[in-house]
Amino acid sequence: MSEPLHDRIQLWIELPAKADTVWAEIGDFGAIAEWHPDVVSAEIVEIEGDTYRHLRLAEGVLALERLVKTGERFYTSEIVESPLPMENHRATLSCVPEKEGCRVFWSAVFDPLDPIVDEIIEGFFETGLEALRQRYGAPTPARRRRSGGAG
Repeated sequence: MSEPLHDRIQLWIELPAKADTVWAEIGDFGAIAEWHPDVVSAEIVEIEGDTYRHLRLAEGVLALERLVKTGERFYTSEIVESPLPMENHRATLSCVPEKEGCRVFWSAVFDPLDPIVDEIIEGFFETGLEALRQRYGAPTPARRRRSGGAG
């Protein structure tokens, strides 16, 4: 049996708004349904002392994510249940102050069981960042970096 292929996807966008303003909108773990067009609902639940987010996506897909870590203008989560063919998915959303506004980063590392997962994750991130670009009037679309075995 071969070793899993560990992939990393990172997208970012520069926004002409203060980091604190943007983070106030996107930084709450349960707020993703308010700014990401593919998320129909996000329900926060506590299970054995841990915070989870139950997502319902536009096509009826359900996912359960656990909040792993939070800090100043970032959070990291892991997918616990999802129909996507992957394992060990961990993602970080962060917002960094810049001279002329801020930069929002969204990255994930995971072990894909099918190469299509890279495109699905990247597309989900890109859709969310594009919604932020339109909301804040950023002139440049999201940029990306992908590395790993399957991508």
